[in-house]
Amino acid sequence: MRAPLVVGLTLTVALAACGQSKTSGTTFLSINTATISQGSFKPSIKAISPLESTTNVTLSPETDGRVIKKLVKEGDQVQAGQVILVLDNTQQSAQLDASKSQARYDKVNAERYQFLYEQGAASAKRRDAYATKAITSRDQAIADKANLNYKFVRSPINGVIGDLDTVKIGDYVKTGDVITGIVDNSTLWTLMEIPASQGSQVKVGQPVQLASQSTPPVTGEGTITFVSPYYSIPKAGNPPNTLMVKAVFPNLTGQLKTGQYVASEIITGSSEQLAVPVQAVMMQAQQPFVYEVVPISKALPTIKRSPNTTAKALKKLEKLPGNTPIVLQTKVQLGDLQNNLYPVISGLKAGAKVAISNTSRLRSGMPVNVSAGAN
Repeated sequence: MRAPLVVGLTLTVALAACGQSKTSGTTFLSINTATISQGSFKPSIKAISPLESTTNVTLSPETDGRVIKKLVKEGDQVQAGQVILVLDNTQQSAQLDASKSQARYDKVNAERYQFLYEQGAASAKRRDAYATKAITSRDQAIADKANLNYKFVRSPINGVIGDLDTVKIGDYVKTGDVITGIVDNSTLWTLMEIPASQGSQVKVGQPVQLASQSTPPVTGEGTITFVSPYYSIPKAGNPPNTLMVKAVFPNLTGQLKTGQYVASEIITGSSEQLAVPVQAVMMQAQQPFVYEVVPISKALPTIKRSPNTTAKALKKLEKLPGNTPIVLQTKVQLGDLQNNLYPVISGLKAGAKVAISNTSRLRSGMPVNVSAGAN
């Protein structure tokens, strides 16, 4: 139920000066109004969360060796399979050349003895021996080629090269040493820790809007792809437990990066509710209120019941025409602000008019002049 707060009315309050029109010789304050109507709201959960690439690797050599070439520099865009570093491979190259020569020689011999066997000039045992030797030589050449390839450190993914200054020409690197990182920022995750009290509102498939903390902010939109099946267990002295939620989104501008913190907002639903403009809302002892504009004929019964109303002020108001606009301080219960509108939970009805200008100069029970063209 709406509960208007009518404060004490005095002549100076009820009949304040500084307006345009006059009634009974008294000038009233001019205001603009807004009509309470339906607005679209999207309940959401907000979090500050880090970004993480969906594809990133640490690059390490698969064999020991000395660096003889660096074919890229940090910050370069590379493709999967592209050579990043070349290690000394003189011995491996020579070994491969020898293996390939031996494989060609043994293949020719195997083909020759196959022909001789078909002509009856060689035994099956001798033919099979040369065929086996050709297969062995071929496999050795394949193995030597693989060993040589290990000397070419390649990118396993498309992405951007990270810090490569730690490795220089002439450095000796070992198997497993971290050379650099490669990150593909084209698609990112945002990893959100949601309070347990809001965890039940989150579902896979819900949209997530995010904005960087830069000026101007870089924005993006993604979708929740993962909701943890369990809550994190808080440690002593830490905040209450939280739920890990992961959303994936395309980094269309390429400006967002792994490790960056962004403001994330999970859209948990949508609804149509009565809405009041932010300009109309004021606070008194942490209680939001608005100044509702009603005809004086409608407001007088409430004003008369107020113990703070003086006879002199009431008499002044009763002399005014019944259609004279008057403001009443009205308590409201509101939801979270969205797009400069508050959803109205209680306190106002559809079609009600509220003041949206000069609100700091208004007092409950004050006659006003509603400006022409006001909603």
